[in-house]
Amino acid sequence: MKSALMNRQFADQNKRTPPISSRIYTLCLILLLLAGCSNPTIEAQTEFPVPVMPKLDLNMGLLLDDDLTHFVHEESIEQMGDWHIEIGAAQKAMFSRLAQGMFRDSTLVESLEASKGQVDAVLHPTIADFQFSTPQQTRSDYYEVWLKYNMELYDSKGQLVAEWPLTAYGKSNARNYGFMEKTREPALTEAIRVALRDAAAFFALKFARVREVADWLESRQEVAGS
Repeated sequence: MKSALMNRQFADQNKRTPPISSRIYTLCLILLLLAGCSNPTIEAQTEFPVPVMPKLDLNMGLLLDDDLTHFVHEESIEQMGDWHIEIGAAQKAMFSRLAQGMFRDSTLVESLEASKGQVDAVLHPTIADFQFSTPQQTRSDYYEVWLKYNMELYDSKGQLVAEWPLTAYGKSNARNYGFMEKTREPALTEAIRVALRDAAAFFALKFARVREVADWLESRQEVAGS
């Protein structure tokens, strides 16, 4: 009689307690819901390679304003919450390493006035636009990022030599990241990194081909050869 009572109590307990697999599944759902409800700060990676290429014989100053080095994009998307994306530090790292690989010397300058006579030229990038899309918006597996910069080159006297746009694009497959990851973070971060590397590559390829820049470089060579 005692044994039958114990068996009945054990059976009742099993009915009340979900199996381990069910509890794990429920826990996963809760964690995913919590991740979806949170609004994490997304910080772009700051590790970029120094491009390996023939260097231009220039001591280039880099004028990176606070608007560039502290750039934050904030956007609210219906049913997807708020997005806070920081790419300022990444942009500073990208342009610094780009200049290091492209020019004989490069240094950060505080202003055009302070740089006069200290460098051969000053490169002044400003961010004009940042856009991104999510897989939910495009009905695909990809996060996509678009960047647009205005590039300005000044000579050693602070006179504007050239001004031109620089655009870039990056994307990342959200499926490449694990089930328990906050997929909005690593996938979007990777898309931003790809876009910044695209900007660096496009700048390195096109810089000396901008007509005004090419004319200025040629005039420097003529002066040096005379």
